[in-house]
Amino acid sequence: MLTANSLSIWQFLSAFPAMLAGRRHHRAALRIELAQLFEVEVGRIVLFDSGRAAFAALLQLHGVEPGDEVVVPAFTCVVVPNQVPPTGATLRFVDVGRDSLNFDWLALDAAITPRTRVVVVPHNFGIACEVPTWLREKQRHVRFVDDAAHGFASKCDGQWLGTYHDGAFFSFEYSKNLTGGIGGMALLPAGSELPPTVLPELPCGDEWRLAATLKAHLLSARWPLLGRCTMAAVRRLGLVYRSGDGEVRDGEPHPPRAMPLLSAVLLRRQLPTLAAAIAYKQQLAVRYQRALAALPSVQQWPAPAGTHWVRYPFALPFAVADKAALARQLSAVSGLNIGVWFDDVIHPAGSFRHGYVAGSAPHGERLAASVLNLPMNIALKADAHLERKLARLTRALAELLGQHKDPA
Repeated sequence: MLTANSLSIWQFLSAFPAMLAGRRHHRAALRIELAQLFEVEVGRIVLFDSGRAAFAALLQLHGVEPGDEVVVPAFTCVVVPNQVPPTGATLRFVDVGRDSLNFDWLALDAAITPRTRVVVVPHNFGIACEVPTWLREKQRHVRFVDDAAHGFASKCDGQWLGTYHDGAFFSFEYSKNLTGGIGGMALLPAGSELPPTVLPELPCGDEWRLAATLKAHLLSARWPLLGRCTMAAVRRLGLVYRSGDGEVRDGEPHPPRAMPLLSAVLLRRQLPTLAAAIAYKQQLAVRYQRALAALPSVQQWPAPAGTHWVRYPFALPFAVADKAALARQLSAVSGLNIGVWFDDVIHPAGSFRHGYVAGSAPHGERLAASVLNLPMNIALKADAHLERKLARLTRALAELLGQHKDPA
């Protein structure tokens, strides 16, 4: 695995002595620094232990209640729809566009009803988009909330993602653009505020489990064998910190908690190097784009110049029955960590369906069966070694495409 995309080992190690300054200090400082980054008032920045907790808070902010409808893209992670049923509102999946990772605006317009209160706008892989002005003016009763879990610090037409709609939620989980191990943030719309709430704290033991898990992720990104051994040891010792099985299996909502101290410190460590990390990932994206361009039938997506990639997506021209197996095969051949986000319209495969009817979102299902992705990590050197890995990947893909074209 390649995660902790923008976190260096030094930033991780230096976080521990800094934790002595305490939760209150670091959370307050982080809110100020994030507000300065996004050029918004500090009151619009609210910290949580997860992005989904931030989404639940935005549903509360917009007064979602029984009788309302919340539209979620049919190409998302299960933790997003999990937050809707507790409000009493009806959850409805709407397909993504044919050639897009996000909504087709005309199709979304047609899907909106007088009951629709909130639409969750995806920005998958960090590719930011903006709801057209005509749609917002036509559907004035709707609040458009950004799912910015993949897109922290991405820009669309020079605007920070999360600042131009009706609020946004961000994730700082292990695999996201910035990582606190866990953690999330709500960016409230201008002039809004949430009622003051004292959130429960993560137990001290869980903070250390979080640190142990994150250390294994960091090592995996740099020395895969050492990382795998470390993760195996962490698992054996029962020190893995992850989401509850009930969220995936049963669709349980996530109980909100305060952002952990370790997460707040780690995020503060990464902010000063954020611009350099984004620029570096954009260089990686250019290399990936050039390499995959040799295979015209492999789909890629245009992205704004200010994209902060969380992974680099590409799609095969056919459905893959076992995408995880193919990703492992391509990873072994190329030496690159190939990912499978999303492997179902409600990721991960096998998670709670929330009433989704198979076949009702054909474009999302096609993406789930054909999209793979490449790593974006500051530990991945953009050098000749990477070029050789990409050459091996494109040869393997070309062979695969040839087999699909002529199975005999």
